[in-house]
Amino acid sequence: MGEFNLCYGCMNPKDCDENGVCRVCGFDENAPSLPSYLAPGVMLRDRYVVGKLLSYNGESANYIGFDTITQSKVVIKEYMPDTLCEREAGKSILDVAPQYVAQYKTLMSEFVELNKTLSKMRSLSHIIPVVDMFGDNNTGYVVLAYFEGVTLEKYIEHNGGRLTWETVRRFFPPIFTTVSLVHNAGLVHRGICPENILIGENGDIKLTGFAISDERTANTEIAPELYSGYAAPEQYNSSARQGTWTDVYGVSAMLYKALTGVTPLDAASRITDDTLETPASLVPEIPESVSNVIMSGMELDGEKRIQTITELVTKLFEQPEIGGAAVRLSSSSTQTIMIPREALQQGQHRSSGGRPAKKKQMSRRGVFIAVMAIMLGIGMFFLLILLFSWGTDNNSDVPEINQISSDTSTGSESELTSMPTLTEMTEKTEASSESKPEENRMLYVMNDITGKNFDIIQRSDNYSSLVFNPIYEYNDEYAKGLIFEQSIEKGDNYEEGTEITVKVSMGPKLVTIPDYISLSKKDYFAMLGELGIKYEEKEIETSDVKEGYVVKLSKDAGETIDVEKGEVLTVFVAKNPPETEPPETTKAKDKEPEQNEDPADTLEPDVFVTFFD
Repeated sequence: MGEFNLCYGCMNPKDCDENGVCRVCGFDENAPSLPSYLAPGVMLRDRYVVGKLLSYNGESANYIGFDTITQSKVVIKEYMPDTLCEREAGKSILDVAPQYVAQYKTLMSEFVELNKTLSKMRSLSHIIPVVDMFGDNNTGYVVLAYFEGVTLEKYIEHNGGRLTWETVRRFFPPIFTTVSLVHNAGLVHRGICPENILIGENGDIKLTGFAISDERTANTEIAPELYSGYAAPEQYNSSARQGTWTDVYGVSAMLYKALTGVTPLDAASRITDDTLETPASLVPEIPESVSNVIMSGMELDGEKRIQTITELVTKLFEQPEIGGAAVRLSSSSTQTIMIPREALQQGQHRSSGGRPAKKKQMSRRGVFIAVMAIMLGIGMFFLLILLFSWGTDNNSDVPEINQISSDTSTGSESELTSMPTLTEMTEKTEASSESKPEENRMLYVMNDITGKNFDIIQRSDNYSSLVFNPIYEYNDEYAKGLIFEQSIEKGDNYEEGTEITVKVSMGPKLVTIPDYISLSKKDYFAMLGELGIKYEEKEIETSDVKEGYVVKLSKDAGETIDVEKGEVLTVFVAKNPPETEPPETTKAKDKEPEQNEDPADTLEPDVFVTFFD
């Protein structure tokens, strides 16, 4: 499109030298392009100008583009599984081999549904928004807003090769939140790594690199894209179950890289010889508790691994213990502080508002008694010395103690004879201890545990002194498993064995139905169970979908279902008809297409366009 006078490398106004090389981005307009991909300058929908190829994998190709309506840069993603299709040089239409048509259409359907779901998440500020989708050239296109930034990989390199924990704890929460919301929408990323995190000049963070499940799983029909060191073990086995825990592995591995500057060993190598060192062993400044959580998030066994991003975040920011004593790190801490009751009697008792109570002043009578006790002790000391002296001078004249007591009395029992013996004092102390056992008990100070994961709080040693009484309710503001109300308020004191009632969220009443494309019933039922969606299975005979895989639902994926009312979702599962010997005429169709026959003609008319309706 010469009238736009654009550089196809950066989509800025053309500014080339005499050799046709852009002075801004270095793009050489005379350099040949890869024939299998769209050539720079191609127009799509009479609106989008296609620029240079940015990247490609087994699922799709990304081009820089220009929207002639909004006069802005965009990124154009083209569905192109190159193991199932090809493009003739100089043409835009994709040719699909007849034997791959079914797989091509199935994976394209998943590609479209994935991006439809992402297009509904435009409100998420940390995901690059989908601005348009359409079908053309026997394939599908997704148009994304253009975002200028560097990868997290580059960001770490430019900041000394690694980040401190203090930096990470401020930097990563938007990523955690975004991944959690993506999971709530029924999607699993499977490609979380520093390469797929972009950081803008103003510090804005974007999660990119979404792809269909086959693209992020080994041994499928398309060339996989697995990020070494960040892909979970189950991604190397097409029959292994994947889920939110798969992304937990990726996020944990990304934290490992950010904090240590070292890329973790890839999961395939760890399976045979796991020599992965802990982050704290590589960088001693990393808190031991954080290091342990990261290693738990990178557990090879998916069932033993931390299961959700919420659980991972809760554990990461949970307070550590030092020497058995709770240490307060921040206002969001969940630790409990133990206070001896006698310390409270000395003025350390805190009110529910958290301010220390006033110390009680010692009475005058108490002061007088204390002074008299000291003087009596001094007098007894000198008396004993005097008695000892008398005994050495004239033993025969030494009177008995009872006699001294009698002689020195003044009509009432003397203080000397009223002093208790050691045995009497011990007995009195034990009796006092038995009569007031509460003097030796410990008091605890309650912290705010709302917004925390109940299972983790309940298992924590910091709250072992409490007896939990959970009440499970649906809640639209708190994710499933989080505490949203507690009967003991923050700052209140409680004793060992005190019962606390907590309200635990069962998640929102209305739950978004997750996508089922390319999922077996086992995996999909597990996903529904995690979301709390009730379901019933019905078999449907079809040869278009592999037996045991989900064909359709009673409601569309992306719609909501009322789990509080117990609404049941019907899941239709494929049952393949018995195989029969194909007739000779059918076998003949498997021959190679004739020279003048277009393989794409075997596709149903307008099938690609209808994906986007």
